[in-house]
Order: sequence, then structure tokens, then C-alpha cells
Amino acid sequence: MTRLFLASIAVVSALAVVTYAVKAQKPTPQEGALPKSNQVYVKIIWPTAPATRDKDRPFVESWIVEQLKKRGQAKFTAATAWVPLAGKVEKSTRVWDSALDGDRFGCSVFGEIAERADGRIKVRLAGWDPGGREVIVSLTDEPGSREIAAVEEVTWAPGLPYVAVLIGPPPEKPAAPK
Repeated sequence: MTRLFLASIAVVSALAVVTYAVKAQKPTPQEGALPKSNQVYVKIIWPTAPATRDKDRPFVESWIVEQLKKRGQAKFTAATAWVPLAGKVEKSTRVWDSALDGDRFGCSVFGEIAERADGRIKVRLAGWDPGGREVIVSLTDEPGSREIAAVEEVTWAPGLPYVAVLIGPPPEKPAAPK
């Protein structure tokens, strides 16, 4: 009887260990599931001195300031905060309505991921004026990558507008479908 009791305890213990081990395993990823894409953010920098040090004015980060000064741009203000682009290739996001402090400077600007391949990404921003000017920024598709580019086709007396692009990690939760 004691042997039978000990044998049944051994069987129950073995089943408990197997059940625990099965629960502890991570689910197998689905075949063909795509990895999450890094988030892409853009910010438009306008070639004008900020009229006031308004609390609501978006901040210009030090790395952008350094790059602008190296390129000879002394006066600038952030026209937008960081705007996340849609994660899908060639899906446009409205980045800027071309208004700054009540003045309108042209046409709305839209941004999109033009290409994403081989660890590189191309971001296109288009609009600016009725001619549909555009700028393309190419950089490494990994969190922390950043670049600025002048919108050379758009000239204003105080200088050129710039676009800053920053790659962040994939979003924790994908955006809800609209």
C-alpha cells in the first residue's frame, strides 16, 4: 500500500512538473510574421527667430541646433513637435499645415516612408508650395538614427527650412486602425 501511495505521488509530481514546463514555454511565432517596424518621427524647423519664448513653442533639440549652426543657419524655430509617420510604406501623414504664429507660409506638408529595405529607410516630405516641393532623407533604420536635411527647393529670405528625422523603437502597441 505504501509503495502504491509513493508511486501515485511520483506520478502526480511528474505531471505537475510537465504541466508547469509546458506553460512556461513562449508561444512559437507565427510562420511568416513580420517583425515590428521602428517608429519614424519628423520635425520641421523654420528659418526664423522665435518671436517670443512661448511655453507652447516646440523645443529644438541640441543635436539639431548644432547641425543647423554648422550649416550656417543662425535663426530658426521649430514649426512642429515630433510627428510620428504612418508605419506603412507610402502612407502619408500630414506633418504641418504651413502656419506659424498665425502666418501661413505655403501649402501643407505631408510625410511618408518612401522605402524601407536592407536596414535603410527613405523618408519623403512633400508640399511646401503649390509646386509640390519635396525633400528625401535617407538614414539607417535603427532606433537612435537621426538626420537633418535642408528643403533646398524652398527658399525664404532668412534661409532654408529644414526637416529633422529621428528613428525610435517600434511602438509598444500598434495604432488602432482608422
